[in-house]
Amino acid sequence: MKNRTLIVSFLLPFLITIITIMSFYTVYNYFETKNRLINDINLRMNSISKQLNDSLPHFINSYAISEYKKLIENQMQDNNILAIIVKDYSYGKIFGKEFIESGKIREFDKILDFDREYANHNNLLNENFSYIKTDLIDNFNTKIAEIELYSSSNELNTKLNEIVKKSIFEIIILSLFIIILVFFIIKTLILKPIFNMVDAIQNNDKYGIPKENIPENNRVKELNELSKKMNEMISTIKNSRYEISQINNKMELIINSINDGIWDWNLKTNEVYYSNQWKKILGFNDDEIKNDFNEWKSRVNPEHFENIEKDLNYYLESKSDIFKNEHQILCKDGSYKWILNRGIIVNRDEDGNPLRMIGTHTDITFIKDLQKQIIKEKDFISNIIDNSNVIIAVIDNKGRMFKVNKFTQEFTGYSQDEIASVPFFWVRFLHKNVQVKINEIVEEAKKGNIKKYFKASCFSKNNEEKIFEWSNTLIKKADGSIDYIVTIGIDVTEKEIIQKEILQQKEELELIFNYSKDGIAILDLNTRFLNFNDSFLNMTGFSKNELLEKTVFQLVAKKDDEKNKRIINQILEEGFVNNFEETFAFKDKRVITNLSISLLPNKETLLMIIKDVSSLKVLQEQTKLASLGEMIGNIAHQWRQPLSFISISASSLKVKSEFNILTKEEINETSTAIVKQTEYLSNTIDNFRDFIKEDKSYTNISIKEVLDNSLNLVYASLNNNFINLTLELDDDLSILGNKNELTEAFLNIISNSKDALKEKKEEDRFLFIKSKKLNENRLKLKFLDSGGGIDEEIISKVLEPYFTTKHKSQGTGLGLSIVDKIVRERHKGTIEIYNEEFTHNQKIYKGLSFNIIFEKIEI
Repeated sequence: MKNRTLIVSFLLPFLITIITIMSFYTVYNYFETKNRLINDINLRMNSISKQLNDSLPHFINSYAISEYKKLIENQMQDNNILAIIVKDYSYGKIFGKEFIESGKIREFDKILDFDREYANHNNLLNENFSYIKTDLIDNFNTKIAEIELYSSSNELNTKLNEIVKKSIFEIIILSLFIIILVFFIIKTLILKPIFNMVDAIQNNDKYGIPKENIPENNRVKELNELSKKMNEMISTIKNSRYEISQINNKMELIINSINDGIWDWNLKTNEVYYSNQWKKILGFNDDEIKNDFNEWKSRVNPEHFENIEKDLNYYLESKSDIFKNEHQILCKDGSYKWILNRGIIVNRDEDGNPLRMIGTHTDITFIKDLQKQIIKEKDFISNIIDNSNVIIAVIDNKGRMFKVNKFTQEFTGYSQDEIASVPFFWVRFLHKNVQVKINEIVEEAKKGNIKKYFKASCFSKNNEEKIFEWSNTLIKKADGSIDYIVTIGIDVTEKEIIQKEILQQKEELELIFNYSKDGIAILDLNTRFLNFNDSFLNMTGFSKNELLEKTVFQLVAKKDDEKNKRIINQILEEGFVNNFEETFAFKDKRVITNLSISLLPNKETLLMIIKDVSSLKVLQEQTKLASLGEMIGNIAHQWRQPLSFISISASSLKVKSEFNILTKEEINETSTAIVKQTEYLSNTIDNFRDFIKEDKSYTNISIKEVLDNSLNLVYASLNNNFINLTLELDDDLSILGNKNELTEAFLNIISNSKDALKEKKEEDRFLFIKSKKLNENRLKLKFLDSGGGIDEEIISKVLEPYFTTKHKSQGTGLGLSIVDKIVRERHKGTIEIYNEEFTHNQKIYKGLSFNIIFEKIEI
């Protein structure tokens, strides 16, 4: 229970008594006044009713309505009157009604004319305090009117509220007076002496003992006697405290001389004494931990508390001689320390229940960390041994393999128990010719000698063979004899296989280098020759010593230092340059070559492969000249119609001029037509001239524009061979390329399709060319003919040089090979070739689909 002050204890009963009496008085006065006021209201109502009974008949009989309304309003000056209503039967007869109703009503402290139709007036009447109804009778005993008188409780309620407020005010004033009076008396006679005692007691030393005696000059006799007794008690406590401090000093010297913390637990009060060392172990000063059981409990690791309670209850139930438990306690710095907690009961009550326990706290964190580290390292080593992909085994002096790792068991197919069952069980894993050698190694080990390294195969239970490199370590006893052998076998099977493969590859590369028809050379980063094969040496015509003194760029026919630097930089950045043509000026001849150079893995030397393509270039030129011859024939055919038109038009003008029938309009019309035809002939010549020019420059070109120019050169040839050409060139792409080279590629593709279509009936000769954008930077150009396609077994070879499906007398096999070189090598495009079936004009055809995918490359 919460303690109350002395003043409150004295004042509260007085205050409650006064408030109770005053409350009863107020209630009595309230009801007395209320009855009196109600009687006054009733008397007033009766008086007003009587006055109206005496005065109104005269006014009603004389129909003086305004006069009796004034009379009613005069009576309404009484605040207790809510409403006065008159039902005039005499006046009503004049208007053919039963009565005329009039009167006054009080609304919001205003006197208004009563209106029965107004709902608020009816609501006010329903809330009346009292009501009187009177009938007015004339001298002939006839009812001439009816008076309704309503009273209000507003004034009654106002007066009653004033009584309540007044009573509450009186209670407050009286209570305050009594409180002040009692407070003054208590403070003077009781509180002041008590405060003096408290001040003297609070002026204490660190043990809570007052430094000075309590004053004994009190006016109240009882308080003075209390002061004397307290002073006697203080003197006794001081003497006892001195004796206890002497004992404690001796104990502190003993406790501080050991590293363990001491605790003394009062099981009845739950107070615990903790020694300085106990607190120091946790990092606290002496004044930072109170002597409370919860100081220890709140710091114990929650995961360990249940086990502590179990051990403590086990000891308290006398099931063990000493309480002992290991647990973690939270330190000041937020870390946990491992504590060995030990204690015994030193005091029991008459029933044998424990009252007091004393014990020690020993910091065993270092021991726990050491144990954890040992276990961790042991587990670490065990995990390494068990999870390593090597054989690790231990063999005793009798040849028994008593310990093997997991890999050994998995590889051999035998368990640890099976392998350790008998001495030399493990010998069965080895070749028979190795078993004798192993026995000799064991026998030598018994003499103190060990063969540390050797290589031997090992077999599994399923007869799987692997090659191992074995490492042996001899562990001796104190007397120098063998204790056990640790052997480790590393699987080198793949290493042996790889070494054999490397050796084989080396031999193969040497064969390629020595016997290849292509020239192969090793260069330094300055392109100086370091080594080369015989083919390269024969190609150059130089001697070996002459070639070793030269660089590649010294042999190039056309010297271009800037170009040479770009090639070297590209090799160093990208690692290679592939398939570019270069003309070399060797000792006795010029050779056109196809050249590739790669940076070798050591980043210090280059590998160059060179192929003599001089004869191939001759064939290519012959092929191109043949195409030019065919193209000239096509142009001649294309010119026939325009030239015939020009000749006929000129002859017509001449004849009409001779007969004087030539008009100016006919001259203009014919001249325009002739100019148009000559422009067509000029464009044809320009396209042909552009094609035969040796322009090697690369610029941004339009695929559609190049294709249109190419088609201009072959329209006549296609028409002559009755080939129906269908174009769907809705999409276009600009790429970095050479116009003449692409024209040559497109002409070769169209020529290849034309040759195939000439074998078909005239009505079945179709060539479709379509362009379609795959995305913003890629365009697919498709050539599809109805020529029947190519045999699937050879379709993959059509881009190879010298491969042809025609008779040798009809083709060189270089057309599509040139296309491949132009598109893929020089314009970084891709080619897809396959046979395709399609329907055209409700008829199914099969032909070759030649697809080129161009990538957008800007300058």
